[in-house]
Amino acid sequence: MDLSRRGFIAGAVAAIPATRSAQLSASPRQQGAAPRPVTGELPYLSIADAATLLRTRKLSPVELTRAVLDRIAQVEPRVHAFITVAHEEAMRAARTAEQEIAAGKYRGPLHGIPFGVKDTHYTKGIRTTANTPVLTDFVPDFDATVVARLKQAGAVLVGKLSLPEFSFGGSPVGGGEFPDAANPWDLARTPGGSSSGSGAALAAGLVLAATGGDTSGSIRNPAALCGIVGMKPTYGRVSRHGIIAISWSLDHVGPMTRTVADNALLLNVLAGHDPLDDSSSEQPVPDYTRALTRGVRGLRIGIPKPSMFDRYHPDVMRAFEAALVVFRKLGARVAEVDMPPTLVAMDDVQTIVRIAEAASYHQPHLASRAERYGKTNVRRDVEAGSLITAVQYLQAQRVRAKFVKEFTALFRTFDVFLTPGFPAPAGEPSDVAQPFRRVFNVCGFPALVLPAGFSTSPAGLPIGLQIAASPFAEATIYTAAAAFESATPLHLKRPAL
Repeated sequence: MDLSRRGFIAGAVAAIPATRSAQLSASPRQQGAAPRPVTGELPYLSIADAATLLRTRKLSPVELTRAVLDRIAQVEPRVHAFITVAHEEAMRAARTAEQEIAAGKYRGPLHGIPFGVKDTHYTKGIRTTANTPVLTDFVPDFDATVVARLKQAGAVLVGKLSLPEFSFGGSPVGGGEFPDAANPWDLARTPGGSSSGSGAALAAGLVLAATGGDTSGSIRNPAALCGIVGMKPTYGRVSRHGIIAISWSLDHVGPMTRTVADNALLLNVLAGHDPLDDSSSEQPVPDYTRALTRGVRGLRIGIPKPSMFDRYHPDVMRAFEAALVVFRKLGARVAEVDMPPTLVAMDDVQTIVRIAEAASYHQPHLASRAERYGKTNVRRDVEAGSLITAVQYLQAQRVRAKFVKEFTALFRTFDVFLTPGFPAPAGEPSDVAQPFRRVFNVCGFPALVLPAGFSTSPAGLPIGLQIAASPFAEATIYTAAAAFESATPLHLKRPAL
């Protein structure tokens, strides 16, 4: 059923149907024997679904991985979600997972699950290019911490996912070493950036899980434009060790999936202290899946005043208003709140900090191989970062600290904070300020984007909803996101490829 053509945005609030994802949270005894899916359906299994089948040996990791690799071979020439497909490594890991599960050594819900990582993540023995000629031949001798944790959980790495050169740019701009990813909902449109390959691969059914990096919205943008779920966790919640940097104080790494439950499962593995990352938090990690069924009755939701959304695409605003109605029906309390006056300076603050810190990272490359940068704006931007004075950088950090103090006080007045995920559908004109994208990189608060609807003009493009909360309140975000997802079947729709 084409939900957008049946006016789902308006109709979703009329009923709260039970969805397949909610049914999957029940135990196998409650559901009865799990049906064996046909091979063509395997790449679109949720992690929760696949884990049940793998654990009970109704599905083999080899069978699942082979189906995903077959899907990649079929669809990837049009989507360009991958820079490197690790076919042999994936099949080898899948066979190991199959043997372990058969021997009763089941590691948990990610055991045997095919995943991809953004090509800024170091992968031992597999090239890590960041889509730049500067690093075309770079093969790390160790895994990034997030890659190592996924492998330790038994997940199967199938490849490295696309991005614009060095993760620069809000969307792919061309000129890197490899082709830009396309949006599976409309191959002529952007999937958002910079974790473009991660968003495109999930929407196209090429992986069951992915990781992304977020310095200026780069997990949440593709989540909104590709109709998937992307979490930018609290700064320090997920290790950045072994990740090619843009800005040390703004960079975040997080999970990207097709459902909220899958996202929580992935963050369970990714989160936690890492002594190899100086910014890594020692805050204890809860089981995020326990938050999925709490419900939102009595939850306090803060939203900006309507003037903050001036010139947003009308379909985006209709979806946002419909989402608020859903939350009210579920028992949440919604109230408008005033933004701190320093919010208006945050885009400038983020830009100054980002390019100054990027210049520091890129200095060795610029000194030894500047001519190898691609035909993008990356070299220009990092060279401009070298011109930022110490006074400008420190002043930006002073304004940033004042804002974080004000934002922290504001976030004590509600439980979660809702905004549209992106001002316009993919590829549509968007010349408006986006104060609620970079701001969560500046302050480091967690924010998640999930599907909230589909556009009517143009028809059928995903629209996202962003849910943010106070530091280390990812569980509260998952509670709100799971309640909304359970009330709407938006995450079940697939692009026609």
